[in-house]
Amino acid sequence: MLEIHLYFTPVLNHLEACDGHDWYLHPVVNLNVAKTYRDQTNFPKTVEYLNASYDRLEKIALDYLTINLHGRKYGRQFLFLLQEKLEHSTILNYNNLIRQHILVELGLTTAEFKIFRTYSKQRLTECLREFYKHRFTETPASIILTATEELQIASCQLSELTEFIQEIEKTA
Repeated sequence: MLEIHLYFTPVLNHLEACDGHDWYLHPVVNLNVAKTYRDQTNFPKTVEYLNASYDRLEKIALDYLTINLHGRKYGRQFLFLLQEKLEHSTILNYNNLIRQHILVELGLTTAEFKIFRTYSKQRLTECLREFYKHRFTETPASIILTATEELQIASCQLSELTEFIQEIEKTA
């Protein structure tokens, strides 16, 4: 039996490769991630855009963690729908209206968001703590647990990680 924990960045790491797998997804949001996003989208290299990118990435991660309380399937669907909606725009366009549209598609409501926001913030802090504990510096990164060992893989494309795990599953 394998247990895979994938540390990813919402929006920067496209998760199609892990759609058919039962992986635990942990969002990572920090200033380095916000800077990478800001630079990849060719925003002006100013503190305002860095802060705005960080703010939206954090909101997306918190929304993901809140929706994930309904089940990991809903959390993944949220990420796929979000990435689809933001395909031709930036995360600076992410707001409550976009979240509401995604929730309607998922058949969920925002009733629990205020109640569980504190939990989601604590959960995001735990994800970051674990990310740094394992000395990861970039996403995607993963921890693969088998019955006898723990493997850490950093800065590996999701398609390569999927192939690697499929090979492990054959021999496990």
